[in-house]
Amino acid sequence: MKRIIILLAFITISSGTINIGGNSAYAANNSSVMQPRAVKKAMKKQEKKEKAEKKAIKANDKASKKRTYQIQSPEVKKRMKQNQKEIKAREKERRKNNKSNTRTGARRYR
Repeated sequence: MKRIIILLAFITISSGTINIGGNSAYAANNSSVMQPRAVKKAMKKQEKKEKAEKKAIKANDKASKKRTYQIQSPEVKKRMKQNQKEIKAREKERRKNNKSNTRTGARRYR
């Protein structure tokens, strides 16, 4: 069942739009492939499930990091905080350098 849904979704995504000529808005509206309601429903359900899984992974990761931090000695906690500050500053500088390489960024960061 799952493979059939994936196959249907792939076919509908891979099919291109057909340009009949004349009014392009009319052609775009006519050429869109209507999916069966069951396919749309299954795709929404799958997206919702994936979103929930990502949310659960983030929550578990956050809890794990919090626990790892809590079990450290005060000296290590201080060092961990300082490392995070340095990482943020380094990432900010890296993003700034990457943006400055672009045309608009070069004008922004003269």
